This record gives sequence, structure tokens and C-alpha cells, in this order.
Amino acid sequence: MNAKHKSEKAAHAAKEAVEGQVLSEAEIQAQDRQAAEKSGEEGAAGSDQTALELAQTKDQLLRLSADFDNFRRRTQKDKEDWSHYAVQNMIEKFLPVLDGLDHAMAAVESAGPETQKVLDGFMMIQKQFTDILQQEGLKEIQALNQPFDPNFHEAVIHAAPAEGEEDNQVVMVLRKGYTFRDRLLRPSMVKVTKAE
Repeated sequence: MNAKHKSEKAAHAAKEAVEGQVLSEAEIQAQDRQAAEKSGEEGAAGSDQTALELAQTKDQLLRLSADFDNFRRRTQKDKEDWSHYAVQNMIEKFLPVLDGLDHAMAAVESAGPETQKVLDGFMMIQKQFTDILQQEGLKEIQALNQPFDPNFHEAVIHAAPAEGEEDNQVVMVLRKGYTFRDRLLRPSMVKVTKAE
């Protein structure tokens, strides 16, 4: 083959290759639409990704805010609990004083009418003292003539029930019991009926 024939043959092959690659205007527009749709999908996917990241960030902020609110409430509750605990310890130390006042009043009541002024003074002191303790949250456990409750009563004496008394009933309070802010501070020491 001569050089001229080879170059014609190469030119013809190149022309066929170019014609095979040459696109019509409709094909070019179709490819442009596909490219635009693809970039739109990528943009929408990017927009969806951004919205998702924004939602996750908002969720994290809400969780952090809730965690902080819970922390603040726990801290406040702990502070109140410590304050109540300190008051409870102080009140517990005053219970023997309150018992002493009760015993003194019982002794003065049995002494006679000439001691009425002393009794009135004791009664005023006891009322003031009990009012202050009640304002702080101290409550006397009502035990007399109540059914025995081991959660609030400590039975130290058992006796057979007398006429009109039921079994397992508190018939005498030997030492008053108290709750502090609805928690047992000291159980009542009681005498309880027990059928044999």
C-alpha cells in the first residue's frame, strides 16, 4: 500500500469515527436535560443533607437544654434535701427536751391547784416550742386507740385486751413518736393489746 492510500484510509476511518460521535441537536439537548436533572438531584440531595444536619443539630441543642434543666432541678433538690437534713438533725436533738416538757407538765398536773400558774407557764412554753417545730415540718404520730402499725409504733408492752378494746390496738403511749416532712423521725413507744 502506498502512503496516499494509507492516509485516505485513515482519513475515512477518522471521518466515520467522528460521524459516529457527532450528536444531533436533539441528542445534545437530551444530554443537557439529563445533566441538569442529575445536578438538581444532587442539589436536592445536598439540600436534604443540609436539612438533616440542621434537624440533628436542633435535636442535640434540645437534648442539651433538657439535660441542663434536669441538672439544675437535681442540684436544687439536693440543696433542699441537705437543708432539710440539717433541720431534721436539729429537731431530733430537741425531741428529748420536748419529752422533758411533757413529763414536767404531767408532774405539775398531779401536784395540785396551787401549781396552776407553773402549769400554765409550762403549757405556754410547750405550745411555743411545738408550734416552731411544727412549722419546720415536725408532726406527732397519733397512736393512742389506733391499730398497731409497726411502721410507726414500737411495741414495748403487750397486754390482754380489756373490755371495749380490740386486739392489736395501742392502749398507752409511753413515748410520743414523730414524723418530719412525712418521713419517720422516731416511732411511738406504745403498749399494745394482744389476745392470748
